[in-house]
Amino acid sequence: MLHKVFNYVDYDGNEKTIDAYFNLSKNDCIDLDRAFEDQGGLISYLTSLIKDSKEHPNEPPKDTFVRFVRVLVSKAYGVRPKEDPSLFLKEDDYGRSYAQKFRGTPAYDNFVFDLLTGKESLNEFADSILPNMDEGQKEEAEKLLLEQGVNLQELKELSAAQQA
Repeated sequence: MLHKVFNYVDYDGNEKTIDAYFNLSKNDCIDLDRAFEDQGGLISYLTSLIKDSKEHPNEPPKDTFVRFVRVLVSKAYGVRPKEDPSLFLKEDDYGRSYAQKFRGTPAYDNFVFDLLTGKESLNEFADSILPNMDEGQKEEAEKLLLEQGVNLQELKELSAAQQA
């Protein structure tokens, strides 16, 4: 889980501070895959990003990469209630997404921009929000991704190229 404190100026010129929490559960990863269903799932989407970056190294696929970052940040965002900080919630009692409220703030806009421009490390962000796995589980996941054509090292290189 990642905890970040954002200081920003709201749309009325007032200085604000927000405590933001980001985490992906294993079920969130399944949902993340569904968010890219129209591209064949997350694996196919990432594979196409890597392929496009190799075929057009001087023209990185900005639009598709931007979409990925926005979806990743939104899917990972949640809150920890003061009355029970052991919880991490992504929706309120009425099923409304807390991420939608976060996306309405300049804090979200600034954070995504910083991830896209390299001011914030996308690799560090992704590493800090992924589900907890022991070394064996990580190795198995990397092996499965490789079998699907996704090399995590190439994905990190794509991230670095996007931020350059």
